Order: sequence, then structure tokens, then C-alpha cells
Amino acid sequence: MQSMNTFISAFSKASCATLLIFGAAYAGTEQAKTNPLEGMGELKVVASGFKSTEGPVWLSKKNTLLFTDIPGNTIYGLNSDTLTLEKVRSPSDVANGLSLDNEGYLLAAEQKNRSITRMNLTTKEVTPFIEAFEVEGKRYRFNSPNDMAVHANGNVYFTDPPFGLRRDPSKREIDFNGVFVRTPDGNIKVIKEMAQTKNPNGIIFSPNQSTMYLAVSDDESGPILAFDVDAKGELSNEREFARAQNTDGMAMDADGNLYVATRTGIKVWSSEGKEWGRIDLPNNIRTTNCAFGGKEKDTLYITNRSADLYAIKLKVKGHQ
Repeated sequence: MQSMNTFISAFSKASCATLLIFGAAYAGTEQAKTNPLEGMGELKVVASGFKSTEGPVWLSKKNTLLFTDIPGNTIYGLNSDTLTLEKVRSPSDVANGLSLDNEGYLLAAEQKNRSITRMNLTTKEVTPFIEAFEVEGKRYRFNSPNDMAVHANGNVYFTDPPFGLRRDPSKREIDFNGVFVRTPDGNIKVIKEMAQTKNPNGIIFSPNQSTMYLAVSDDESGPILAFDVDAKGELSNEREFARAQNTDGMAMDADGNLYVATRTGIKVWSSEGKEWGRIDLPNNIRTTNCAFGGKEKDTLYITNRSADLYAIKLKVKGHQ
């Protein structure tokens, strides 16, 4: 059956943002779902004064969004009720991606130390968590840990592009860009090796953790890969799910729709690969990541390469 395609372009008076929606109907097939971008609210600036933000993660018990300002060397917390901003950790050792582990500790991928640390959000104590990759008794420092995804079994998957080494590539100790996993017993193994020209970036699980998505950044059009995941966290059936320019961090809603930060806004796909549309920021600002939060978990926060942090309400609830 031929799907009915619609194209809607609306302009937010407050932000001059463009919201693009594709294929709003797509009815009459087994893949039919509601477009998560239909009926969205107004794009708003919720905090300002940054250099370039990344790593958003929602802390439900404090109704707070945690995120990083990479050049600002700070991890911030934004309370969604009061919109008050606090410095959670500064300096942050140039933290990039953030994630919460299964015990509620904050994991931070640090460019300065080329490692991942674990922070107790109550005591603010920071301890090493992932420091090096060991092969035949020899330890190798990572390139520049970037983003993480935590499995229910305790496995921590993380990407390791060379972004933090661009000023001095001679410091590279691992001759490939990779995706790694740390198991609960502390062992670290590589699960995907990539050429030095390929940059593994955002990484996330589907709501039931049966699929893992990996964004591979490219200045032209890079792939978003999908993998099957079994109960033990083992990956199989690697395949290309979609493509976009400069793919970065990702979020997932409760219906399994995938939200991907790209050079041209937040692009959204259904779990079957149907592209629903895109959320653009003003002045073609490049997005870096996104995460759901808010009391109803229906607010999508968008980090980006500007001084502002953006948020928009959707009709769907987030999963991650």
C-alpha cells in the first residue's frame, strides 16, 4: 500500500526554529505508528551561558538534567522545576558523554584523562572506572572515550573515537577506533574495531535492550548501525539502520523511536527505520545529543554547539 506522505513546516516565534515532519500518516501497514513529532510544543531555551554542551542524562530522583560543557570543563545540573543551574563537577577533566549505571552512579567519559570515571552523586566522590585496555599484559590508554550505554546485566558499552587527540595524534596508543564493553567483573574487551577514519560516537539500547544502535560520525553521510543483543549482552547481526550527516548522541522514547543528533538537527526514526522527521535549532545550530526528562518524561532536551540549552515537549514519553 502506498503511504500518504505529508510535509509540515512550522515556525516557532520564540526561537525561530523549524520543525519538519515527514510521513505523518503512514497508516494501513503492520508498521503503522503515531508520528512522535506530531503535536509537539514550542522549542525553548531553558539555560544559557555555555560554550558547547553534550552528554545529557536525566536524574529522576532530583528532577534534574545533568549535562556537560566540554570546553567549559564542567558538569552541570538543571532543575526542571525551577530552571536553577548548579555546577555538579568543575573541573570535570573535560567530560563528554554521561550515563547512570545500574546503581545510580554517574559515569563520565573524560577526554583529558582518556578514561571513564564513576561519581557518587551524594558525596561527589569520583573514582576511576575504566582506565585502559589490556592486551597480553600490556596496558594501552584509550583514544578519547565518548559515549556509553549500560545494559541491565551491568555491562557498560562505550565508544572510543579520537576526538580528544586531534591536537596531538602522536599520543594515540590504540591503532584503531573502537567500541568496547566492560563487564561487571571489570574485564574490558573490544567488540568492534574501526578504521582511524571512522568515528564511533553515540550508542544506545532499545527499550527492551534487544537492539543496540551505534552512530558512526562522518562529515558526509555516516551510518547508524544496529545490532541484535541477547540476554548476556552479546551482539550479533550487525546491519545499517539509517544514514545521516555528523551523527552524534541519541535518545529513545518508550515506543522505540530513535532520536539522533545530526549536523542538521535531531532526526527521528521508528524502530522499523521509517524516518519521521527532524527538529531543527535556530540558525542551523549543530546538535550534539539529546535526552528525555521532565516530571512526565515527555520533554526532549537538546545539547548543541551554542551558548544555549534547548528543550521541547512531545506527545510521547521518553525511555532514555
